[in-house]
Amino acid sequence: MIKTRFTLIILTLAIVTVLLTLSSFFSKEDKKVFIFAAVSLTEPLEEIKDIFYQQNNISIILNFGGSQTLAAQISRGASPDIFIPAGMSPYKFIKEKDIKIYSDNVLISNKLIFVSNQSINNWENLNVEELLTSAKINRIAIADPELAPAGQYSFQVLDNMKLLTKIEDKIIKTKNVRDAVNYMRLGLAEGVFAYNTDFNDYQQNFNKKLISEELYNKVQYPLIILNNSKDINEFLYFLNGSIAKDIFIKYGFSNP
Repeated sequence: MIKTRFTLIILTLAIVTVLLTLSSFFSKEDKKVFIFAAVSLTEPLEEIKDIFYQQNNISIILNFGGSQTLAAQISRGASPDIFIPAGMSPYKFIKEKDIKIYSDNVLISNKLIFVSNQSINNWENLNVEELLTSAKINRIAIADPELAPAGQYSFQVLDNMKLLTKIEDKIIKTKNVRDAVNYMRLGLAEGVFAYNTDFNDYQQNFNKKLISEELYNKVQYPLIILNNSKDINEFLYFLNGSIAKDIFIKYGFSNP
């Protein structure tokens, strides 16, 4: 009788140990934070993701795309934990859809540039209007403003310079700013409106022209928190810390 009872105790302890081990294993596997982010954030967030995982054993799952496209996906039921668009309009869009937002703040900022793969004499001394209307630039790639804030900023520039009607036949719309850059890189366009940070990894000798910030709204990346958990809060603490900030600056972003 005593032997039977002892055997049952040992068996029970073994089962409890197995269950605790499995519970620990699955809890580790479940430590994930799901983020929707503007495609212009690809490089810094990939680097931040790796460092954060090494320090915290929490996986960051990244989904990049045009900010307005991502906002539309959220409005249709997609449920990331964090949304970081490249502008305020996608943020306003999901607020209007009554999506629950736990908190928000501006994470970083960026700048708009015009870039060309063409060799144009006296590039440095030419203004943006002269470049856009140049006979050497017949196609200009711009992110579709319906899908990405980069396009909205670009069309603001054209509207404020009263150039849209002059060059609208040159414009090629793409689904996001990185696609617009690739159009120019592949020779499908001679010029592109993009963010300053979109050319960090390209060694080609492109001609770049910084756009006056008086011509468009400030490019701000809001950090929008859509879920709440200990893992999410740990990532937010890291994202607002010095390591992450230094990575953003390294890639050409600015503090808000």
